[in-house]
Amino acid sequence: MNIKYRLVAFTDAAGKYALDAPRSGNEDNFYIDDDLSDDVTNKADQNEAIELSKKGMLMVVADGMGGMNAGEIASQIAVDTIKEYFAQDKLTEDITKDSDSRRKYIEKAIKAADKSIKRHTKENVAHEGMGSTIIVGWLFNNELTISWCGDSRAYLYNDKAGIRLLSRDHSYVQELVNKGLLTYDQTFDHPQNNIVTRSLGDPTKEAHPESKTVEIGRGDIILLCSDGLSGALRDRKTYDSNGQLYPEGCIEDIIRANTSSMKECREALWASAEKSGWYDNVTAILCQILEGPESPNIIQTNASQPQPTRKWTKALIALLLAIIMVLACLCAYLFFKKPHPKQSEPPMGISPDDSLTIDRDSIKSEIIQEEPAPIVPKMSEEAIENSKSESKKSITRKIEEQNGKKEKDTHSEGLTEIEEVGMPDDASVLTPIDNSLRQKNDIPQNPNKKEY
Repeated sequence: MNIKYRLVAFTDAAGKYALDAPRSGNEDNFYIDDDLSDDVTNKADQNEAIELSKKGMLMVVADGMGGMNAGEIASQIAVDTIKEYFAQDKLTEDITKDSDSRRKYIEKAIKAADKSIKRHTKENVAHEGMGSTIIVGWLFNNELTISWCGDSRAYLYNDKAGIRLLSRDHSYVQELVNKGLLTYDQTFDHPQNNIVTRSLGDPTKEAHPESKTVEIGRGDIILLCSDGLSGALRDRKTYDSNGQLYPEGCIEDIIRANTSSMKECREALWASAEKSGWYDNVTAILCQILEGPESPNIIQTNASQPQPTRKWTKALIALLLAIIMVLACLCAYLFFKKPHPKQSEPPMGISPDDSLTIDRDSIKSEIIQEEPAPIVPKMSEEAIENSKSESKKSITRKIEEQNGKKEKDTHSEGLTEIEEVGMPDDASVLTPIDNSLRQKNDIPQNPNKKEY
């Protein structure tokens, strides 16, 4: 893909020991191979433009642990094992064919380094307890695959996107950060920030590297470093709890000010780390992409902007919650205040059972439209009783007179004329003989008499 880059690498005992022994006891080691297609290693000149070969280039940083001598040995074993695995004749097409196969191969090499350190410990009891962190970066075409164990880090910088941390520490304080118990700033002064949870040579468990692959492009700068640098310099501008900017320089600003020379960039990092009170061995590898495809990292959000303080963050969250509560109350008020729409009659084809809502307004309207019932004047109890008695007497007299006439009357086609004596005016009518009337009034019947 016609990618050109330049790189620089350097390690120093730095601030870990007294001035009378500035170079003794450096437990860090690094390794670079600018061209994995040949057998020549560590030949890259600082700031020299190099064309990426078909098998890519390799960068390794290892930070030893377990004492002055043992830690240095452990990191050296780790570097030598990786170097052996990346010999030119071992990188077959099956290994380099895609990012997944390259990732698996790096992890295989790291696990082999873990076994080599443990084997050395068994053979040398005096070195018991030694170990090392490790981070490996393999640049192949426009893809960077990294794999790591421990707290050595990998960063990716771009002028338009700022700095980006690619790795995530395998450490005790990082686990506290993941659980929300610590902030990024609090990890710097935590008394247990030197405890790692994954490493090479741990006798209690096998190495378990973590990996990631990202695309790179023109203008990107890759930084691999030990915690001697990342523990002394913050990634970007950071503010304390009082809103004050930390006075020390940050990695992002230093790289931004020195993109024209990786050598000057490395020296500026060293000077700033020393000024901030470095305390450990410091190792760093810087790789700048000079030519190649456009960087996909320019679309990321600019991470170089000052970060808000925790105090302002809490205030902002509280304000947002208050706004949400006010809006919720307003919505509830409008919902209950708004009148419910009238329920229309169910559409054709739907039975009344399908509609469970009663249209109270329509029922009320129908009731109002009905004519009022006639008003009947009230009667006293004595008048009601007299009316009932007169009615009974009238009916009895009527029946007796009618029965008396029936015996004298001839056949008159089933009709009987009732005289008007003692009867109301409207009672002078011809009434058909009705057996049902007799039954209702309990009138005895003559079984020998025929009815017409």
